[in-house]
Amino acid sequence: MFGSYSLLELNTSKDLVLRKLNAKAQKYANIKTVKSYVNQLFDIAELLNYIEYNRIAKIIRYVGDPLKQRRKRERALKGESLTAEQLLDWIQAIQQDFNNKLLTFQDYVLFTLTLNLGDRKSESYALQWKHIDLQKGTILLIQSKDKQGNLTPTKGRKNTKFHLPFPLIELLTQWKNGQSQELLKIGFKQNSEQFLFTFTDRKGNINVPVHIDYLNYRINSVERRHSHLVHSTPHKLRQTFSTLAYEGGATMDQISRALTHSDTKTTEVYVNTPNVVDLSTYEKFEQRLKEARKAN
Repeated sequence: MFGSYSLLELNTSKDLVLRKLNAKAQKYANIKTVKSYVNQLFDIAELLNYIEYNRIAKIIRYVGDPLKQRRKRERALKGESLTAEQLLDWIQAIQQDFNNKLLTFQDYVLFTLTLNLGDRKSESYALQWKHIDLQKGTILLIQSKDKQGNLTPTKGRKNTKFHLPFPLIELLTQWKNGQSQELLKIGFKQNSEQFLFTFTDRKGNINVPVHIDYLNYRINSVERRHSHLVHSTPHKLRQTFSTLAYEGGATMDQISRALTHSDTKTTEVYVNTPNVVDLSTYEKFEQRLKEARKAN
């Protein structure tokens, strides 16, 4: 885009830079990244004394993201969550593939847990058995996994304790016992530090926490086998959870707590006491599904 121009020419031609970037923004949704790269280039040029100072930094701020906003409006019109009926189709397909041994028990548990908690997939990936109290029926979300596989605090650095419905307690109990037996076969003993969801990576390393796209790949495989399913992603399942819970009668405050969303009270970031989420939001979500089942 700027390859035929010199740094000095561009640095003194703010209108040219603005025009070029605005044209790019009409065709490229992630224009924010391009703007960042261009600005970094001129910052480095200033640092190395190739130019007197970065003259385009301010003008770049006026480049909007029209394509991204247009796509956002289109998604809003179409709806970014599944209907209760569409979700039931997904649940049935997952169950069918699990029964036919096309999905492992771990895959089944990961999908079911992530859907019913409404959490981020990265938070499910970071779960260890020390975060789950099967006797009290609670699960604690205190960490996440980034794209590089590193453990990080949850978004907003929140600690959130969820009360689990009985079906999830039962499912996690079965998985804990099943995983323990599987680990013994490969020479590992399950302990509180053990991650719930692991795999063998391409290098042959075993019992490695699953990679960032693990759930996406499993969802995509189910979708390929069941052509009638409406396209979904882990994030769309999270949106579906909140939408159906709201339709089932949960308040915005309850849903916000369940999704661990932050508001203007930024001081909550520094509060170490976990927020407590009772079963009410899950019950509203389950109630909406029951209504859909009866309708079918």
